[in-house]
Amino acid sequence: MINSLKDFIQLAFDNNLNKENTSQAFNIIMSGESTDAQISAFLIALQKNGVNEDHVLGALDVMQNKMIKVNIPSNSIDTCGTGGDGIGSLNVSTATAFVVAAANIPIAKHGNKALTSKCGSADVLQALNIELISDPIDLERCINEIGICFMFAPNHHPAMQYVGKVRQEIGIRTIFNMLGPLLNPGNVQSQIVGVYSEEVQNIYGNVLKKMDRNKCIIVSGGNGMDEININGENKILVPGQEIYNFRASSIGINNQDEKELDGGDAAYNANRIKEIFSGKIDAFYEIVLLNSAFALSLNDLDKLDNNVVKNNYLIAKEIIDSGKAMVKLKQLIEFTQDK
Repeated sequence: MINSLKDFIQLAFDNNLNKENTSQAFNIIMSGESTDAQISAFLIALQKNGVNEDHVLGALDVMQNKMIKVNIPSNSIDTCGTGGDGIGSLNVSTATAFVVAAANIPIAKHGNKALTSKCGSADVLQALNIELISDPIDLERCINEIGICFMFAPNHHPAMQYVGKVRQEIGIRTIFNMLGPLLNPGNVQSQIVGVYSEEVQNIYGNVLKKMDRNKCIIVSGGNGMDEININGENKILVPGQEIYNFRASSIGINNQDEKELDGGDAAYNANRIKEIFSGKIDAFYEIVLLNSAFALSLNDLDKLDNNVVKNNYLIAKEIIDSGKAMVKLKQLIEFTQDK
């Protein structure tokens, strides 16, 4: 009988893990019954040989059962991506969340502090003076009253305490980068997910289809970015559909200086969000508009094309230019500080 993670390390090393024994391995890990060294070896072996959809589905079975859930409106969406592209860009999906929320679409944002990047969504939100709410009842009230909430992953996935230190110490992307966006505590049925490779994009397409989450957009961005990039060719996948190749130039956006997307520490990234919400127009402004346009297109996936994207780009532009995104940001700051 297999009852030690050491046995699963060997299976991972030999590339023989299936859905069932991935679930068994994750049960051991998430119950605190393995050492940091064993977890590290398992994650590295799995990553080296390639994570597949059975691994993801097997791990999800365990993680979802251990998750602390939040009640959210049924039409809520998430903008959480996998991270792990190694580019170190600004917090595009976090800024996008405020734009979409200002369009009266509930945002149940899920995220974490930086693990494989300089600045995670939780880091930049705290730098914006947003307090991290842990109580599911307060989070439910937050999204119902102001249309957006942020669910800090460690508060909803307590079993992650057993892997957080290991992830930071090994410093490489692992299966957990892939699991994060699929473990929204509100169980969102619609989301835009940026991923770090076309291989992961295909895995996500299959996994989301098997989970019956077809109102989703999975993005493999131009030039290796895990966001819809303003430069290069972006591959857009809706589960069950063909890849939609998209270039920003197709809706009239000129090539931008990608250096303007370079992130820094949390304070720097937070200031950059406030800058574009206050009128600064640059590459960061354009990429947030572009990602917001696709998030706003989640209700039009059956007719997703350049015209739909262009129309939603103009809606997002009006939201930022009119100050509505900044208002939404201030509302979340006030709610979390006054609750």
